[in-house]
Amino acid sequence: MNRLLIILPILIFTACTTHPHSDGRDRYIQAIEKHSAGDKQFAGVYENFEFRATILTTDVSRTVHERLSHIYDWSEEESQQKLDETMSELQEKTKIWLSFFTPDSKNDNLANKISIWKVYLHANGQRYEGRASKANKNFEEAKVLFPYHSRWATPYYVEFDVPTSQIETSSLKLVITGPLGRREVKFPTH
Repeated sequence: MNRLLIILPILIFTACTTHPHSDGRDRYIQAIEKHSAGDKQFAGVYENFEFRATILTTDVSRTVHERLSHIYDWSEEESQQKLDETMSELQEKTKIWLSFFTPDSKNDNLANKISIWKVYLHANGQRYEGRASKANKNFEEAKVLFPYHSRWATPYYVEFDVPTSQIETSSLKLVITGPLGRREVKFPTH
């Protein structure tokens, strides 16, 4: 009984420990989830691939920027410079952050020139072909920014040649297709 009285307060105090970057975490996660969608493709009981993606609208990009600024304690000047770079990019293209998993690593090749995958974004009656590149984020940073990302998935950025402002208020559909299957998801409109 005495042991229980000693252990119980320890368990209570450790359960109340917060994540070092928990400030505004719930609000941040809601903002990311609000602009995310994903799906899985199976062949019988075998999973061919799965993905979850976040459309990096102007608002989402600002939210991610604020989170990074908080995590890395950027100065006002550094933060403003990075935000300006991000907003400038959005004037030329649309980006999606993609967490992609396939059980066979040779099929995880979205960024290769000879990829077995095609990624398309449908908006305003147009189809835009995406160019994938591996996101240069370590797992911990990717997980903090996109909480649905798992250790088994590969993080990618997919870019489309259309300014974000032209499509971010449209109904958007993301299509990932290849010899292992085709999945499409609609991003929630706001």
